[in-house]
This record gives sequence, structure tokens and C-alpha cells, in this order.
Amino acid sequence: MSKTRNIKYQFKHCIDTHFKEGMDKHSLKAQGKNNGKIYSYSDRKNLIDLSSNFANWLKTNYPNIRQLYEINSNHIQEFLNTKIDICSQKTLEQYQSRFRKLEVLAISTYHINVDYHSAVTPLSSRNGGGKIRNAMLSTDNYNKLLKSTNTNFRKALTLSFHFGLRAAECAKLRYEDISSKGIKIIDSKGKRNRFIPVENNQQKKIIEDFLNKTGRVCPVQTGSLQQAFNREKKKQGITISNGDFHTARKAFATCKYKEFRSQGQTVQFALNNVSHLLGHGNNRNDLMKQYICCPIK
Repeated sequence: MSKTRNIKYQFKHCIDTHFKEGMDKHSLKAQGKNNGKIYSYSDRKNLIDLSSNFANWLKTNYPNIRQLYEINSNHIQEFLNTKIDICSQKTLEQYQSRFRKLEVLAISTYHINVDYHSAVTPLSSRNGGGKIRNAMLSTDNYNKLLKSTNTNFRKALTLSFHFGLRAAECAKLRYEDISSKGIKIIDSKGKRNRFIPVENNQQKKIIEDFLNKTGRVCPVQTGSLQQAFNREKKKQGITISNGDFHTARKAFATCKYKEFRSQGQTVQFALNNVSHLLGHGNNRNDLMKQYICCPIK
């Protein structure tokens, strides 16, 4: 790779090297001969515009980076994060797709090992990234709901808000599944098991009230907890758009994501850790964007 060409030129060279005007993209794909080619002037322009914008951003923020192989997914992530207030979710997703394309072009052109694709598409601040139902239970509203005289509802809400349990998991949970170290969830959604550890003093204090007891923690049906939530919400004058018991679980997810990011975890690592605590697998980013009610950056 040239030692004198700047980042902007290197990206443009990759793009132009793979630009094949007039070729039938669909025919080549059917033959398995796509090989990262660029077939339209609009695609070429979009890639050049993004790479040029990104190169200018690098020059300002990371002036020591001179070669494509010095760029990693953390730089891509940081750049995308600067766009959350000015770009729609669709635009951010398009940028992410183009960075993946630029990765393929760089590898093919310069035979280098780069990782641009591990960056996670952040959540646009415009309308919560398009997630209209993306609402969580605030701490203030949680405290209001705890005034309920329904003991089972109070216990379930506490478990969901501080440990991320589903309403169905609260209704099924037994005291024997709770220890001073955390909560064991057995045979939940998708027949999955998981363990939610006690990680702070507040959780430790909550757990103490559940120890040395037997039987079901909340011996009611799941629907009863949902009904109790709506009943108490109306009683306390709480307005949550499309809100139900699940908003407590979203509050837990949001809190844990912020905590993991503050500890220095990457966006993807933090998302995966939240996903595991909620009972899901790795790389469930689209799903996590429906749980985490803050900018994902």
C-alpha cells in the first residue's frame, strides 16, 4: 500500500478499482461472481461521499491514522455515534451497510486485514430510532406503583425492575431458585435457563427479603400481573405510551447497558451482555434496540 496517499484517496482507489459500469449485477451474482463489485454510479457516489466524510472526520480526530489498516471498528462506531442527532435510523443503517462494503473493498484491493463491520448501528435520537413502543418505566413511576396493596404485584414489579424478569417468569419463580448470589431462571421462554447475578447493594438488599422461604414467589397467573399493572397505573395517574408490565424489564435493560458502557465495554459487548441477562442470545441488536431506551452508542 502506498505510504504517501491519504485516507480519502485510498478509499477512492478501492472504490474505483471495483467499479464495473454496465455489467449485469444480478447475472453475476447468480453465477457466484459478484466479488464486491460496484455497478452503479449512485452506489459509487454514495461510497465516495461517506468515505470522504469519514476521512475528514479522522483527520480532525485521529490525525495519526494514515493507512486503511489502522482503522478499526471503534473508529467507525465513534463516527456513527456523531450522526445520531442529525440522521434518521434508515440513514444510519445505510451508513453501516456502506462501511461493510468499504471493508470488503479494502481487503480485496490492498490484501489487508481490517474490521469495519463490528461497529453497531446506533439508535437515532429521532423518534427513538423509529421505535414508537420504546418506552421504559421511570424510577419515579416505579416508586408510585410500589404503593399498591397487591403484594404479588409489588414483588413481581421489583423483580422485573431490578433483575429484568418477564411477568411470566415472576409468576413461575420459586423461592428455592433465589440465593444470595442471584436468581436462577429455569425453563423460560424458548426453554432457556439463565442466571441473573446480584451485582449491587440494592439488588443484595432486595434478595434478602426472598431468602429462606419456599413455594412460588408470586402465586398468580401472568395475566393477573399485567392487569394489576394497568390498574395501578391508572390509579396513580401514570401515562406510559403503549406501556405495560414489560416497561419495568426495559428499565432494567437500559440501566445495565449504561452501566456496561460506563465500564468501558464496547457497544456490541454491552448489547450482548444485556441480551444474556434478558434471556436472549448474542448479536440480537435489533431486539435490544426495542429494550434499551437510550442512545445506543
